[in-house]
Amino acid sequence: MSEDADAVYFEDVEPGTVIDCGSTAVTERDVVEFAEEFDPLPMHTDPDAAAEGRFGGLVASGYHTLSLSVRLLVEAVRRDRAVIAGLGIDDVRWHAPVRPGDEIGVVDEILDTRPSESDPETGIIHESITVTNDAGETVLTLENHELIERRERADETGEPA
Repeated sequence: MSEDADAVYFEDVEPGTVIDCGSTAVTERDVVEFAEEFDPLPMHTDPDAAAEGRFGGLVASGYHTLSLSVRLLVEAVRRDRAVIAGLGIDDVRWHAPVRPGDEIGVVDEILDTRPSESDPETGIIHESITVTNDAGETVLTLENHELIERRERADETGEPA
């Protein structure tokens, strides 16, 4: 395995680490354009219809919020990690609507790490992602599992060989 001196490998990731991944603004144009292509419900695409609906105005698609959070994670964390693949996302929960004009921020907490049982050159990261709006409300939570390269190949006990 070739090593990138600047990459963050499995051995570098510590459970309990909390990473502020920054924030991004949510604009009406972005809400409508995303929804027109991927989630074309009136609450996301039509300001007049949305004003009459449950939320009293346009709200971002939950999938738009999820996509924005992934972008922030990639820019802050994953771009530097020796990530091989995402293994899955669990417990995705949308807690509150995201509205045009909101600023959403992402925090990544490493819950656990473990060596892969099937590949001694990899490990698995289990992380909790929390997305909040600028009022401090939690709008989205999820748990993510990532496959990441190890700096050193492990032996059958999971320790570096």
